Amino acid sequence: MILAIILSIALGVGGTLGAQKFIFKTSDNSSEILKNSAKKAKSSGPLLPIGEFTVNLQGGAFLKTNITVQVIDAEAEAVLQEKDAFLKDRVITVLSNKSLNDVQTQAARERLRQELLTQLNEVADDCLTDVLFISMVYQ
Repeated sequence: MILAIILSIALGVGGTLGAQKFIFKTSDNSSEILKNSAKKAKSSGPLLPIGEFTVNLQGGAFLKTNITVQVIDAEAEAVLQEKDAFLKDRVITVLSNKSLNDVQTQAARERLRQELLTQLNEVADDCLTDVLFISMVYQ
């Protein structure tokens, strides 16, 4: 009797999960295709370390982070190495205008990543595809 109840519950749960997978298969598949193409786009260029930065944040806290950027190709990487000082200046400018709240959560760091990408691409003539935080310490 108990075995029959357990078996029926297991079959019910398994059937429900299988049906959900079948019903939502097309949406999962299309989102997976988009994720794979985004990964390919982001993983295609060389990585260029910008450096380690320690800045005072608004409100008295400080941030120490190490940033690397991804460039579109090796030719762009060579050009950007010559603009190293300008890239570092832009990073410091952006970071020093942030508060502790602007770096504490994952969502806040993602907004910071996007802002840095936009600001750095102004200096880099849109040759950057991503900004990577290699390390981040704040207090």
